[in-house]
Formats: sequence, structure tokens, C-alpha cells
Amino acid sequence: MILHIQKAVDEAVIDSLVAGLSAEQFGDGKATAGWAAKEVKNNQQLTGKKAKAATDLLLEKLHTNPLVQSAMRPKHVARCSINRYEVGQYYGTHMDDSLMNGVRTDISFTLGLSELDTFEGGELVIEDTSSERSWRLGKGDILIYPSHYLHRVNEVTQGARLAMIGWIQSVIKHPSHRELLFDVEQSLKVEFDANGKSENFDRLTKVFHNLMREWADI
Repeated sequence: MILHIQKAVDEAVIDSLVAGLSAEQFGDGKATAGWAAKEVKNNQQLTGKKAKAATDLLLEKLHTNPLVQSAMRPKHVARCSINRYEVGQYYGTHMDDSLMNGVRTDISFTLGLSELDTFEGGELVIEDTSSERSWRLGKGDILIYPSHYLHRVNEVTQGARLAMIGWIQSVIKHPSHRELLFDVEQSLKVEFDANGKSENFDRLTKVFHNLMREWADI
């Protein structure tokens, strides 16, 4: 499941955070790339205490978003960082590492920290077996996707693209299982809003929790 959620984090939170990072020095993004990915990675990355504080704050805000939590079902955070692409920078086709800091990466995500009208290019492109799909993420928008996809960030041709990226180990290991649970949980909410604690709601609840018991990796 690939899920694009608009305004997953409040813009005021991001504005305050970005203002606090404006004077910080970004380093070469190659420092955290794998040996092959270094060949195609051309961006900037923020490190140090300010970066950790920023990603911790954004993770806290994402934790309060029910749709994000339903899509991810996070168990551990493998790694998060703040990156920036200026004119001419890009990240070529690559595969995210399967393990980061000893944590399995099931889910990758990108959270946009820039307004769409402040940069051109910089599309996040995910490659499937027969096609490609691309997204431009505005401020507060998040794209959540399984880490098993090849993907890239197209060259920024104007302005600067700022984003938070991260990798999650999920309680639900298999992508197809996560998608089914997401669909059932959203259907539960629709049924409850329409009919309250109906017989259909109870049956969907039974399905949801028994699938969780079957598939949860805890």
C-alpha cells in the first residue's frame, strides 16, 4: 500500500520548526548512504542535536494522526533525518537498506516541509514492476510506502525542497497484511459513524482483531 496523506502535520508546527533550523549547516547526504547509493545521492542532510530534536517533534505529531498510525502500525523507528535538495540536486534510483541500526525497515516515509510553490522538480518517484508513480509533497504532506520499492528523487530545478524522511519497523511485517488491516479498520469507522455499534460493526471488529492476533509481530 502506498498512501499519500495531505496535511498530516499542522503547518504552524512545521513553520516554527523550519524557522529554528534556518541557520543550521547541512552536510553532505552521502554520509548516510550505502556503498552503492553514494554513487547516485546528491543532497544535503542535517545532523546533530537540532536534527534529532526536529525529527522527534515531527514523529510525536505523526503519532497523534490516526490515519498515519493505521497505515504504519509502528513497532520501532529505524532512522529519521531532515534532508534538503537545492537546484541541481537529486537522489537517483536506489533501494533503502533492509536493516538500519539493527532494525528491519518495513516502511519508508517522506514528510514534506516546504510549500509546493517554493520549489520545482523534486518529485518522489516509486518504481513498480510495470510503471512509475510520482508525487510532489507539500508542507505537512506525507507519503507512506513499503521499503521494498526502488525509488528516486528527481532533480530540483528551482528553489529548495526540505523534507523529513524515515524508516519504520511495523508490528505487521507483510505489506499486504498491513493494507488489509488498514481497509478493515477504515471500514469499521465508516460503519460506526453510520450505524453505531451495529451487528456489522461487531463482525468487522472480530475480523480486525483476529487478523491482528494472527499477523502481529511482537
